[in-house]
Amino acid sequence: MPTESLYTRAYRIGSADSDYMSLYRPSALLEHMQLAADGDLSSMGITVSEMLAQGLGWMLLTTDLTILRPARLEEEVSLQTWHKGNKGVMWLRDFVLSDNQENVIAEARTTWALVDLQKRKLLRPTALPFEVRSHPARSLGDIPAKVSLPDSLQTWEADRFKVRYSSTDSNGHMNNARYADLCCDTLTTEELETGIRRLQISYHREVRMHEQVVVERSAFVDNGIWVRGMAPEDRGTIFEARLTLNEADTSR
Repeated sequence: MPTESLYTRAYRIGSADSDYMSLYRPSALLEHMQLAADGDLSSMGITVSEMLAQGLGWMLLTTDLTILRPARLEEEVSLQTWHKGNKGVMWLRDFVLSDNQENVIAEARTTWALVDLQKRKLLRPTALPFEVRSHPARSLGDIPAKVSLPDSLQTWEADRFKVRYSSTDSNGHMNNARYADLCCDTLTTEELETGIRRLQISYHREVRMHEQVVVERSAFVDNGIWVRGMAPEDRGTIFEARLTLNEADTSR
């Protein structure tokens, strides 16, 4: 299938993108995915600054990221993205990360919503006063399912995080990539070194500066870990996530 019209962002993985094992952090990949999405829209004349001037922004609703192999520090990669259509208020966008030999490293399916930044309200796609090119015939799969922790699952508080200046973005809330950091921060060293194969996140509501997030995690269940972010004093769920780890190497 021709791909000339798909937006591609090429870059080298830097030290700020890497973890203590010199591997590409999931949160850094989510940041580059956001930059690629912004770049794709900008190539159509829809810049972030123009949207902000009109009181509009994007809110990520779901992410389903599959990591086929870990990318490493100083590796040359390219990230391709495209809008593949709408369903209700959702904007559907896929991503493919490849190495310099065009081997696929990671794939992601995401859903987004257009937001009125003043009213903090989701808008229908028709509220965007720009035309967005779509590629409905090119798809990595179905709309990513929402993550929902099983009722029977036992969790415990792993961290309590206060949103500060360093975690917020131009939309006035905690940036979507920071949620991946909250998830990874709950993992043990052994779990981190086993490696993340799949990261699924559902964002239930935004968190603004100076708000707190109580981060809970489950035990290791079915090759994965469930993570949830709650507002203090039982004021609702902020996000839910599932991290599926690689199969342990038993040959050593």
